[in-house]
Amino acid sequence: MYIGRFAPSPTGPLHLGSIMIAIASFLEAKVNNGLWHLKIDDLDHFRVKQEYINQIKEQLLELNLSWDGEIIFQSKRIANYNFFLHKIESLRRTYICTCSRKKNLTNSEPGIDGGIYPGTCRHKNNTRKKNHAIRVLTNKEIVALNDGLQGHYEQDIEEQIGDFIIKRSDNIVSYQLAVIVDDYLDKTTHILRGADLLESTPRQIYLQKILSLPQINYIHLPTLNVAGRKLSKSNGDDLMYKNDPKKIWLTVLKFLDQKIPPKNLTLNGIIEFAIKNWCVKNIKSKRFIDIDDYIHTS
Repeated sequence: MYIGRFAPSPTGPLHLGSIMIAIASFLEAKVNNGLWHLKIDDLDHFRVKQEYINQIKEQLLELNLSWDGEIIFQSKRIANYNFFLHKIESLRRTYICTCSRKKNLTNSEPGIDGGIYPGTCRHKNNTRKKNHAIRVLTNKEIVALNDGLQGHYEQDIEEQIGDFIIKRSDNIVSYQLAVIVDDYLDKTTHILRGADLLESTPRQIYLQKILSLPQINYIHLPTLNVAGRKLSKSNGDDLMYKNDPKKIWLTVLKFLDQKIPPKNLTLNGIIEFAIKNWCVKNIKSKRFIDIDDYIHTS
């Protein structure tokens, strides 16, 4: 059975780029007669606010994006994350890292996703301290995936990323570890998300292999760009169409090169039309969609 999900971080309300991912992942689940879960990535308690969780739920419901089952909260799974962290440690695939962020920036070469960790602490046999991170050992293995839109993508993690963190120095489990544990617990079979996360996917596959967890099918959609920059909560959230869910749906379908329904349809009619005609292969752009011209002329 197809099981997909939408996993926003409640550090602000959804912007148009996030809503595009929500709509696309919803449509992909429904066209495959599957389930669509809502998972709130609320591990970073320093930035998470309850008001944003409420806003996200309200925004999704306003768009008639109804999730299946109860909402999943990462903050309720700390014990699960630690269980799998200890399992990786028991396999002798980790080490303690006491490097500061400043030291890493100074000593590392630029990579595809930040600096490449040079392995400073790999052979130090550090003891546990109050503020230390835990890194996973990488090797020369090429990790590859066949993305449903981006096609073949591969990465030499040791060469291009370095040993990466799976538990931060502030005692928060990393995104890379938490997300694969979530997908295992939720029996997720398919993930549809933004292409800005493509570079991190091999790290997740690498951890899945270490833990002998099931592999997942991935589709990475192009991200929305404004003035050459990725649309984000701090850049362009004014592009939301307030209280106009029909226009949001029509806009997203246009961005994703889908068949556009008649404008006289109701919101439910638009959604039914979109499900019937949804096809990921219709999306022309691969990595980003520049929406400047469209926004200012529509």
